[in-house]
Amino acid sequence: MNKLDITNTKTSTLTDFLLFRNFATPVLLQLLFWSAIAGNLYGTWWLYTHDNWVWMMSITFGTILIRVIFENLILRYQTFTLLKDIRDKLNEAD
Repeated sequence: MNKLDITNTKTSTLTDFLLFRNFATPVLLQLLFWSAIAGNLYGTWWLYTHDNWVWMMSITFGTILIRVIFENLILRYQTFTLLKDIRDKLNEAD
């Protein structure tokens, strides 16, 4: 078997990462999600301390909006993973 064959499943995590079999984006999206939540909470706190009534909308709709945006982004990578699993199971059946 060729060492550069990307279908070889017995490789290290670093090799998988360097050959783009594992993606960094899902992990980065999770970090960005929690950063966005922290930013939303900070912004809400700032609005609250400055007696702005919008803080109630920020804590409610801001958090929900952040969740929906990041769910849609992460769903793309989960779809890819599931399609890859289906491909692998179909190859095993042959």
